[in-house]
Amino acid sequence: MNDIQEISNALLRFSLFSDLKSDPQATEELARLVEYVTYKSRDFIIDEKQHDDRMFFLLSGHAIVNKVNEQGQIITIAKLDASQNPFFGESILFGKFKKSANVTAHTQCECLALSAINFETFMKKHPGVAASVFRNIGSVLFDRLAKADQDVFIASLLLKR
Repeated sequence: MNDIQEISNALLRFSLFSDLKSDPQATEELARLVEYVTYKSRDFIIDEKQHDDRMFFLLSGHAIVNKVNEQGQIITIAKLDASQNPFFGESILFGKFKKSANVTAHTQCECLALSAINFETFMKKHPGVAASVFRNIGSVLFDRLAKADQDVFIASLLLKR
């Protein structure tokens, strides 16, 4: 994926950038700031133990979000499918580079990676876009928190049995 138009179209599939559809110039500029990366099955896309200042947009494949517990067991938190246009590692948008979980390629994966510095450069050049991006990320984070809350509630009910 080398064509800027192809990358622009790919970015617009993600809810984070849905409001960019009305600004093709900004979309193209953002497309020039992302990096196309591929991962083989079982590769870490994000290793929570490593410093990485990038967030990722899953273009193709399946990935698994997991954590390792105190006993060394790998606990799956979520399964990601590119058809749902997931993105992850978004803590970099808030200046937080420590990752809270691992993301591992379950199949071969294609991603777009956006570094914190490139995102900041883009936002300074397009401040009007910032509000919509952060509103969209807020919506996604709220949905994730609501799901986590529901999962904890269900787990607590199961433990009471």
